[in-house]
Amino acid sequence: MKEAAETTKIPCAVCRDLMPLVQDGVASPESEALVQAHMAVCPACRALWQGTDDPAMPEQSAPDDGKILQRLRRRYSTHLLLLAFAGIAAGIALGYTGRSNWVILLLPLVWGVLTYRDTGMGRPLLLFTLGLVVLDAIVKQLAFLESFSIGNFLFDLASGCILYAALGGIGWLIGWLLHYARTAREEPADDKDQKNT
Repeated sequence: MKEAAETTKIPCAVCRDLMPLVQDGVASPESEALVQAHMAVCPACRALWQGTDDPAMPEQSAPDDGKILQRLRRRYSTHLLLLAFAGIAAGIALGYTGRSNWVILLLPLVWGVLTYRDTGMGRPLLLFTLGLVVLDAIVKQLAFLESFSIGNFLFDLASGCILYAALGGIGWLIGWLLHYARTAREEPADDKDQKNT
């Protein structure tokens, strides 16, 4: 009695996976017994076996490939962002002369490339830029130790925020325009394929 109850306790998903094998006659006797025992107590699987759909059993949805791909792209973009931060931060720290720092001109390139790849990278890019602003203000204060003051630090921080936001905004705009142009160019091809079918 206990064994009969145990054989019917396979999940519907497992029973559905085994059904084609049983129907083709290639399943093991144990698998066939499990499927038969399960169908004896499950009207949804029995209806599926007979070819009538039972509305009580919802279809299992496949994972959304687009969401999975977007998550992978975002993770990859975040790693690229961290690598770019390390490179630009090292450039700021090592190449600072006090008059100009040309390495920050890479900021629009970083923003542009990552926005082109994924328009949802705004928040990580803002955190990235804020980290560079704080690092730049600290390096300026360490380079000019004789003139260190809270006022100078806050001024460097505010001016850095304005400059870096402007450079990042230019890169974001370029990346967004390129992304928009790419998606606009790809959409008509998809529409043509749908019309042909």
